[in-house]
Amino acid sequence: MVRRGHGPPRLYWAWLAGTGATALGTQMLVFGLVWHAALLSPGTAAAVLSAQVVPRVLLTLHGGALSDRVGALPVMVAANVVLCVLAAAGALAMSAVDPGPAAMVVTALALGTVDAVNIPASASVPKLLVPSAAMGRAMAARQIVLQGAVLCGPPLGGAAIAFLGLPATYGAGALGYLVMLMVLRFVRSRARFPPPADAGRGLNRQVGQGVRIVFGTPLLRAVVLLTGAFAMFVIPFSPLLVPVVSTVRGWDAVATGAAAGAFGAGMACVTVVVLWRGTVSRAGSAAAWGMVAAGAGVAVAAAAPGATVFCLVSLVVGLGTGVFSTHVGPLFMAACPREAVGRAQAVVTLVQWVPLLWANPLIGVLAQTCPVTALLALWGGGAGAAGAAALCARTFRTAVLSRGARETQRESG
Repeated sequence: MVRRGHGPPRLYWAWLAGTGATALGTQMLVFGLVWHAALLSPGTAAAVLSAQVVPRVLLTLHGGALSDRVGALPVMVAANVVLCVLAAAGALAMSAVDPGPAAMVVTALALGTVDAVNIPASASVPKLLVPSAAMGRAMAARQIVLQGAVLCGPPLGGAAIAFLGLPATYGAGALGYLVMLMVLRFVRSRARFPPPADAGRGLNRQVGQGVRIVFGTPLLRAVVLLTGAFAMFVIPFSPLLVPVVSTVRGWDAVATGAAAGAFGAGMACVTVVVLWRGTVSRAGSAAAWGMVAAGAGVAVAAAAPGATVFCLVSLVVGLGTGVFSTHVGPLFMAACPREAVGRAQAVVTLVQWVPLLWANPLIGVLAQTCPVTALLALWGGGAGAAGAAALCARTFRTAVLSRGARETQRESG
């Protein structure tokens, strides 16, 4: 049964427009940074990417605590001011001199550090602006905007470099952050937000309290654990497993791109349907079945006889991924206590990043030491087992958006 609640308020759409501008500018900026680093050497490009990721992993929990302590919008304002200054300074520097590897790594470290503060604050805004009944549509719209930025950012960045030069990618980033600052000023003037968390507590204590809230609440704990399993077994499918399988089986780049595109098309189809119709009533059960479907698709890919069948299987994995992501995100958001939403979002964000630090190198090692058929079966089986475990957990299987919010407020209160 589909939830037909009212859609997100207009203020949310204004904020989402600013988010889209920021995400697009960031993608163009990062593309320009990594492209320039790659011109020097592959090692420099890898160092730049790592320098952006490491601060996120180390500081995201504290960024979420800061968001709850100060308020999501003030944190976003400060973060976007810093990012705008960094991008504008980068554009000016690129116009005057050619920065060396050290300057690129420092820039990536700065971007990653500010992202560690900005991402949990930004992720918590839907909770502050959107009622639970419309959370599914709000999160689906946000997912479409962010995915669109990921798809469009690199091509636009490449075009900007070709026609205007490398500084243009930094200028695009600065422009995106400036647009977000104007949107945040508009939102702050028209929205009422809950008071920040107790500022008398130390930041480390607030981090610990946020982790205890998430892992001490059955529904939130189940969502976080399943999200970690999803990051480990499903997220690497399109960016890593598809190219590995195509290379081993001798398929060309066209077939590889078609398989990755089929995965993205499956996700996009589900996201658009959820944006139009809303989530199903039992969001927890839908998310678990989505993960089971994705895992089954990954496992079946092991027996795909040719590139065409592999593309169809990739479509199934994308559909399952879309069902999972469009239901588990709103469920977690609606169940977060308002006073700890930044810290809760930091926890679930970190849980998505950390498994990838293990999964990608492990896939690379196993792909060289065992048949790719066994690798796909192992990863698909892991995803399916995690989804089946979620279906066996009554708290998760029966969870609905509105009830999840009430239960969490009662348990955390």
